[in-house]
Amino acid sequence: MERDEQIEKLTSFIFGAPGTASRFTEGAGRIAVISGPVASGKTALLNRVLEQTADTGPTVLSAVTSPAEQRIPFGVVEQLLRDAPRTAAGRPPSQTRSYDEVSAARDAIAAQADLTTDGLYDAAPVPTEILRGFDAQLAELGAHEKVLIAVDDVQYADPQSLHCLAYALRRAAVGALIVTHGPDAGGAPSQLLWQLLHPPRGLHIQVGPLSVAGVGRLLGAAAGSANHSALGTTAVPLDNTQDESAPTGTPAASLHAATGGNPLLVQGFLEDHRGRQRSTPPDGTGRTDTPPLGADAHAAEHADAPDGPPYAGEHFLRSALIYVHRTGADGLRIAQGVALLGSADAPSLLARLVGADERTVRQVVASLADAGILQGARFRHGRVQAAIVESLADDAVPGLRRRAARLLYEAGAAPLVVAAQLLGHESHAPDEEWVPRVLREAAHAALATQRVGLAVRCLRMAESCCRDEDERMLLQATLAKFIWRVEPWAWPQQVKSLTGAMRSGRLPPADTLKLVCDLLWNGWVDDAATAIRQVVDALPDAPDATLAAELWQLRLTLASTYPAVLDQVGGLLTPVHSSGFPPAASEDSRPTAATALYGVLNGATRPAGTGTGAADEDFADRAERILSSTRLTEETAPGVRACLMALMYADRLSTATQWADRLLAEATDRGAPGWAATLRGTRAHMSLRRGQLAQARRLAEQSLDQLPPQAWGVGIGMPLSALIEVSTAMGDHEAAAELVDRPVPEEMFRTRYGLHYLHARGRHQLATGRHHAALTDFVACGELMRRWRMDRSTLAPWRVGVAETWLALGGHEQAERFAREQLTGDTGPRVRGLTLRVLAGARPLDERPALLAKAVTLLQREGDWYGLARALSDLGQAYKQLGDPARSKLHLRRAWRIAESCGAQELYRSLQTGQTAQPAPSRSATAETESALPQAPAVASLTEAERRVAALAAHGYTNREIGEKVCITVSTVEQHLTRVYRKINITHRQDLPVSLDIDVAHTA
Repeated sequence: MERDEQIEKLTSFIFGAPGTASRFTEGAGRIAVISGPVASGKTALLNRVLEQTADTGPTVLSAVTSPAEQRIPFGVVEQLLRDAPRTAAGRPPSQTRSYDEVSAARDAIAAQADLTTDGLYDAAPVPTEILRGFDAQLAELGAHEKVLIAVDDVQYADPQSLHCLAYALRRAAVGALIVTHGPDAGGAPSQLLWQLLHPPRGLHIQVGPLSVAGVGRLLGAAAGSANHSALGTTAVPLDNTQDESAPTGTPAASLHAATGGNPLLVQGFLEDHRGRQRSTPPDGTGRTDTPPLGADAHAAEHADAPDGPPYAGEHFLRSALIYVHRTGADGLRIAQGVALLGSADAPSLLARLVGADERTVRQVVASLADAGILQGARFRHGRVQAAIVESLADDAVPGLRRRAARLLYEAGAAPLVVAAQLLGHESHAPDEEWVPRVLREAAHAALATQRVGLAVRCLRMAESCCRDEDERMLLQATLAKFIWRVEPWAWPQQVKSLTGAMRSGRLPPADTLKLVCDLLWNGWVDDAATAIRQVVDALPDAPDATLAAELWQLRLTLASTYPAVLDQVGGLLTPVHSSGFPPAASEDSRPTAATALYGVLNGATRPAGTGTGAADEDFADRAERILSSTRLTEETAPGVRACLMALMYADRLSTATQWADRLLAEATDRGAPGWAATLRGTRAHMSLRRGQLAQARRLAEQSLDQLPPQAWGVGIGMPLSALIEVSTAMGDHEAAAELVDRPVPEEMFRTRYGLHYLHARGRHQLATGRHHAALTDFVACGELMRRWRMDRSTLAPWRVGVAETWLALGGHEQAERFAREQLTGDTGPRVRGLTLRVLAGARPLDERPALLAKAVTLLQREGDWYGLARALSDLGQAYKQLGDPARSKLHLRRAWRIAESCGAQELYRSLQTGQTAQPAPSRSATAETESALPQAPAVASLTEAERRVAALAAHGYTNREIGEKVCITVSTVEQHLTRVYRKINITHRQDLPVSLDIDVAHTA
């Protein structure tokens, strides 16, 4: 490819075409030099020319050199004379010497060479007898036909052979000489070689890398004999057109960018691709799993990324390593140094690292760049860099890494650059004073760019090699702060390592205060109490405002999340702030998350007439303002969770859900499993309150799976309670029982998380007929909530659970008492709807429809679809008992459909018997599997308005209710439904698929 012009010039040179630089007939030997970087195709070009001229061209004597043979005297001459007898064997006896005579002459020259040089490298002048003997041999051959000598990699030819070649050229014993000449890394060309390669007259051919168009033609040729589409390119005619403006992003451009146009590397990529094709048979569609040549470096897994760097396989890496090894021992060592450092931007530092002179380093780097291994000072392909590092002996890497780190540090490199060498191998860092400081600075630099995983690695190594105990303690504290985000499973042990310094008073008060919540999360209450005492005891009579504010925030956190601990240590915090809320003078002007959460939970205990609802709105607004101005970080993560809980407890479910989803996406994108797990646990409770059972179950399971139990600490109460309650609501009582049997920290029951757990366990006990156990859990939950001054039904509606349990036990009076107590107290719309449903069960039959109708209205408005299905089911049963089958059937059918759509399988099955006469499609066993649907194109043809009306109708709304909900007339609703029936080919309202955009129905 792209060698036609060069082939033509060399062919003309050999045949001595008129007007060329050299002709055999002009009476003097001539030389053609083919130059270029290693593996650029010089040898292939030479061989191609010799093949084309073999039949009609001159007699060819050839030799191939190598660095290993450079110190063998007359090595090239011996190769040339070894070819002479075979070349002359076919000639008549009168025109050539016999094979024996030629061999004898060759042996004589070799013997003289051995005697004069003693078998070692020697650049002394060659004796005249040997020069004349070699010239005579060539003259004898040239007497019958012209002689062409071809030497590959002449830079490695021994000096004695170079003397012989120069002498023969001057005597015209040889018609022409063609040599390939590449870089000799680390060596300067001898004067003799330089003179040989730069005669007054001669032909110079510079072989460079392929252009993008040339690479494209190679791909085209490969596509002509292989799977054309799999190669990821179209065939390109093999002409001489040089289209240097090939568009970027094409397979040819990607391959050129990865190889620099080096033919050897391009062929390596092609071989890898062919191998993958052979190992992956096509399927029935003719497609294969083989990625296109323009695929990403991870093409083994991602075969459909056409614009990334090509997949680098075994052949490509072998080709790259072959080239690097061809640069010689110095070249390999320098390439390994570049791979370790990541670049060759500092040649002097690189030279010191590998023990070479700077001139040699610059030569090797230039050679690697010419060959396409490097692009500028860096490797073009990361896998090549990794392969070169792996070529180092295992015991050599740690020493080189440490030496590189020291050299970089002495040269004033950035801390992250130095740290990359210290972290580059699993070994101990150098035992030098500067190491911990540099690693600490590197950690701060990594944190500034949100590379927390790198920062944690730097801090760990800094801690391991730090000699100063106080400095090591501060490193441990910093590590405990950040490790939760990336390695939450290792966080508890890291926190535990600080307790000794905390007890001895060596940990600064600010760090001790931050440690308190970490200790409480892990259930280490005694250690947390000790930490609080340490801080309070160290306070001066007039503590600074910052520390006082932090102590106040701690008090609020204890009151809203760890209230039992506040009972234990609250007296210690009283001197700091003795009132219920901090005085305005000492309060931070910015709203705080702890204040918002505490304010919402404490709302039910405020005196009558203080406006609990208005206070909730105020605190919820604070929480939303904080979320809108806060980015998720280690410092803000606890506050973010508190704000989400404040919104949820304030019955701002839609707002809380939006923020939770946004923050969960951010945590996932930033690779923070600790944050993601806790956010999913909170988000599961939001879905549960919406009655979206399948979604709640999925989120809770993912949350629990993401962290091991020891990392959850007392916080496990959040995801576990959600999963117990949702499994119970779905009727999967076996799964719920297994979850209840899981061991949980005893300290969890002294926290707000324990309240969620007690309520969820009570729901499970109630659903499985263990009524007295359920009553115990609900009452225990209520007693703790009242004692801790957080008796909010939005936290856990324990009175509803007690009333429902008494109803199951036949205690209608007790059930009504607790239900009415709930209705007269702190009750939001959703909990009011749940309470009215239970109250209806305790009242006479004729009063039930009115109470249940109110419950249906509230639950429908609040979007609790599981609660709505249960209320509709009870309403249908009430009408049935009252002898109104028409209304009963309407409400039961609507309850049946909603139960199926939200995943309440047990309720759905209990209602299904009465719906068997309905011409409804068969339903799946779980909410994760969609019901039978019309053909996708038909559903996709619905407009947004038609889809919304159809979804509401499918969930049992009447035409009038749909009109009121979406603000259109009943006539318009009927027109929409008529078009929907026609588009999806159904004839009855009950044929509408329940799974048709349930979220649209829920939010319309």
